[in-house]
Amino acid sequence: MHIPDGYIPLGQAAVYWLIAIIFIARSVKWARNDMNEDMIPLFGVLAAGMFVLQTINIAANLLIPVPMLGGVSWHVVGAALTAIIFASPWAAVLLMTLVLAVQSLFGDGGVTAMGANILNMGIIGGFMGYYSFIGFCKLSVKRQVALFAGAWLSMILPALALAFELWLAGTFPLKQGVLLMGTFQGVAGIGEGLMTVIVFGAIIKARPDIIAGDAHSKVSTLKVAAAGAVVFLGLAIAAPFLASSNPDGLQQTASVVIKNEINSVIAPITPIFPNYSIPGMGEKGRVAAIVIGFAAIILIWLGAARLMKKV
Repeated sequence: MHIPDGYIPLGQAAVYWLIAIIFIARSVKWARNDMNEDMIPLFGVLAAGMFVLQTINIAANLLIPVPMLGGVSWHVVGAALTAIIFASPWAAVLLMTLVLAVQSLFGDGGVTAMGANILNMGIIGGFMGYYSFIGFCKLSVKRQVALFAGAWLSMILPALALAFELWLAGTFPLKQGVLLMGTFQGVAGIGEGLMTVIVFGAIIKARPDIIAGDAHSKVSTLKVAAAGAVVFLGLAIAAPFLASSNPDGLQQTASVVIKNEINSVIAPITPIFPNYSIPGMGEKGRVAAIVIGFAAIILIWLGAARLMKKV
């Protein structure tokens, strides 16, 4: 669901960037003042893990085997999961900003459209996913159901927002865009919901105090982060061999509804590792590129966190 350069006119893209910058600034303030330092390693590993998971497109018809979904794929986003783990939607905004910024080095999502991508995946996804989860919990819905529902909404609502944004941009027709994006991301939300329930359950099993302040901690957050890093590193190495070559929901929708050639926009940043690969190295280059991105996010976050906590 990464909007590429050229899909949104620069004037409109600037508006989305302005909105995103306001929220990014507030998310940095949250990290500086409210994030427990014990959670810093876990945040970095989770961000790096989301980067890896977003490189693994999964065939949509594995979730719902219907002809319409043949040839379409989906990938994890993780905004709702992040917001729920850190008990703040600002965490989702910050994490998605970090992930999207690094992804721009791989040509995944446009630099000019990054403000819109942050708005959709980080802001709308994070806030709606988190507060939906809180709302369902207050209605005494079982936690697993609330997690699933919050994660599902964090996928479909940004997809509908994206359809409206691209309609305003003159790129998508409104009805077709809403119908197709809603359908594809509604199915993707099922996978997102399942992933959120599984990962959240695994984390709180090791650290129940993440959601219950008076619970006894079984394992330190650093150990949980280290274990997560090992798992995600393994997935980074396996990612090129696991990912489906099918287009995601946005790419598939664009192939159906866009009739005219998209105006090309020169991106401010030339991808260093285009399409998550190092040119000329084949499969080894794809593995190396994803591992580099994984490590880069952790290092960037640890450096940024150190600076934020000193200010």
